[in-house]
Amino acid sequence: MPMEPVEPRMTTSFTRPSSQRATSQHRIAEMTVPGLRTVHAVRVLLRRTPLLLVTLALACVLSVLVAPAQAAAPAPAKKRGCKGQVALTFDDGPVRGTTHRLVRLLRSKHVPATFFVVGQRVEALPGAVREIERAGFLVGNHTWAHQDMRTLSYDQALRTLRTTHRALLRAGAHPTRLMRPPYGATNPTIRRAIRDAGFVPVLWTTDSLDWKSGTSEQIAARILGSLRPGANIVLQHDGVNRSPISVGAVAQVVQGARRRGYCFTALDEKGRPGFPTPTATLVTRDGAEGGSAVVRVRLDRLAGRDTAVVVETHSGTATVGSDLPRLSTRVVVPAGRRSAKLRIPLTSDGVLEPAESFTVRLRSPEGLRLDDVRSATVTITDAAAAGRVVLPGPPILLKRGGVL
Repeated sequence: MPMEPVEPRMTTSFTRPSSQRATSQHRIAEMTVPGLRTVHAVRVLLRRTPLLLVTLALACVLSVLVAPAQAAAPAPAKKRGCKGQVALTFDDGPVRGTTHRLVRLLRSKHVPATFFVVGQRVEALPGAVREIERAGFLVGNHTWAHQDMRTLSYDQALRTLRTTHRALLRAGAHPTRLMRPPYGATNPTIRRAIRDAGFVPVLWTTDSLDWKSGTSEQIAARILGSLRPGANIVLQHDGVNRSPISVGAVAQVVQGARRRGYCFTALDEKGRPGFPTPTATLVTRDGAEGGSAVVRVRLDRLAGRDTAVVVETHSGTATVGSDLPRLSTRVVVPAGRRSAKLRIPLTSDGVLEPAESFTVRLRSPEGLRLDDVRSATVTITDAAAAGRVVLPGPPILLKRGGVL
């Protein structure tokens, strides 16, 4: 695959307008004027009024002087957070060896990332895509054969995106609806095709130029030098000839960015630095006394990070505390997974009785939203009844030619 040309840099949405800076300076200048005028008034009063009036005037003046000083004082310091967000993205893979080393490195550093993969390479290395996803990273669409999409018709653009998406599904992946046009190149026709295919285009704010030149140290310096407070999307490659050198820069980027106060994120559903917010649904399986019931929390998409929700048990005809434990358990769905399950042990009381039930509820979601249906009823079958075999009736004896 030919190396990519220089891709455009997207910076407009993250630059503070100079007019805002000028306005702020103007306001600061205005705040100093009342104080100067008030001092002049004091001098006049001292010359022309009796002592008592001077005293009263000074009291009023001091109250006026204090007010601007309080207004100009900085706000109390807030708890320090992230200076900015950094979303690492990698294009053109997967490639044997390089992608694997990159995945292991990112996991060891606890850094999220998004991989924009090429359909032909997904078809050749389906296991590599599964490894990316199971390691907790998100996967996006980078077209089937990495063509400049401006050379494609509307129908061809639809085809390259949909074919790549189907290849990802066949590989066992759960791709996002994010896509990156090769070389960042589009036109009105291509943008319409991307939208009609149901994808969200994602560009970048920082081009590492890793495909073009530089040692690992130089690539890391380029990336770190271009980071700005706010949202940053970094473009690197795991599928070009110089990708091993670029992978060598990742650890330096992570260390340097964190030292400067930046936090690492994936990309949300709109292609912005952040994380997707999946919807969680509740799936249950009934159980028998002496066994267990199963509660499964299922997500409609991957989150790119660990998510969690609290599962609670509530009494119905079955009593929490005697027929089953009272639970308020935080269930974690790990990054790279779409579900997690919880087994609830059921007590066997040795008494033959009808089936009983209890309720399971979800609350306190972390990194996800809850479905409209947040509870489910679980049935407990009596242990004795579960083991009995019920015959249809007494046996019928037959003789030749009729019934006895």
